[in-house]
Amino acid sequence: MLDAGEAADSGEAADAREAADAREAADAREAADAREAADAREAAEAVAAAFGLGRAVGPLAALSYRSSPTWTLAARAGRFLVKHVAAEEWRDDFARAMRFEDKALAAGIAMGRPVSPEVPALGYAAEVDGIGLVRVYEWIDGRPLEASDDVSTWLGSTLARLHRIEPDGRPEAAPEWYRLDDRALWDGWLQEGERLRKPWAPSLREGLTGILGAAAWVSRAFLEAGDYVVTHRDVEPWNVLVTATGPVLIDWDVAGPDSARLEAAQATLSFSARDGMPDPGVVRRTIGAYVDGGGVPFSGADVMVRRVGLRLGRLAERLRMSLGLQSLGPHDLAGVEARAAEQIADMPGFVERVRLFGSML
Repeated sequence: MLDAGEAADSGEAADAREAADAREAADAREAADAREAADAREAAEAVAAAFGLGRAVGPLAALSYRSSPTWTLAARAGRFLVKHVAAEEWRDDFARAMRFEDKALAAGIAMGRPVSPEVPALGYAAEVDGIGLVRVYEWIDGRPLEASDDVSTWLGSTLARLHRIEPDGRPEAAPEWYRLDDRALWDGWLQEGERLRKPWAPSLREGLTGILGAAAWVSRAFLEAGDYVVTHRDVEPWNVLVTATGPVLIDWDVAGPDSARLEAAQATLSFSARDGMPDPGVVRRTIGAYVDGGGVPFSGADVMVRRVGLRLGRLAERLRMSLGLQSLGPHDLAGVEARAAEQIADMPGFVERVRLFGSML
């Protein structure tokens, strides 16, 4: 056994090792923070140079990471929003979206104003070392849309103007959420999920017939819609900023072909939701403004089918993330898998609720 002196010496040695480990960890964190700060300053200079903004007067400051990471940039030319778009695998679609964005600007849509790069890699995007494809926008002084905001007149008139810009969208270039009626696709995800013992696999095995039925409904309704246009394709409350001069529509990176009536119906429902149900007054004013602006009235059993398609598309993304077929981005794997299982189990009820919402328009 250790005598009292030896025990004291041993305790002091342990305390010293613990203190040294703490200092080492603190030094490592400080060094990592310094490297991160230096990288942010270098990135800011690179972006400012790529877009001709003069010298950066601070580092890139992280803003958000929902679908793409964004930052704020202060430069001699002003304040800007910087966005990385990981479009390496869909460059043609990205280029098409930016061409439509140009047309929307020319049509007078209230929207974020892009900054042209000095040497474009693709449309308004530049290739910046260490980041990838980057876009820059003039800064918008605005706030997120709140549930109490009634932008129904703006929404209806904006959708009508959007749908007049390029009324000849090609249905074969439609987004994935209209084309998920391939049983082999879902069977493949199910088999791999069962092999890897994914938590959503039992739910998918049980609910596959209902999912395929919903996907078939979405695909058929889109093919029968016929009113194809090139449009924004993500007109949702989170893509609107409220400014002193009115609402502004942002985030145009996925613009492309869609159905005018299906997009209009989806947007009307999204912006009219109050406590989980559409507000009849907001719905009426939105549709009125849409028709007054030249849009075609929308109604019918299939009018809300796009909402089901979007849910299926998000489920497909989560399954691919879970199986390692798609990047997780900012998401947590356990959260992705839990949400996938919830969406599978809820699909029949969700479809019924969407049908009910459609009857209210």
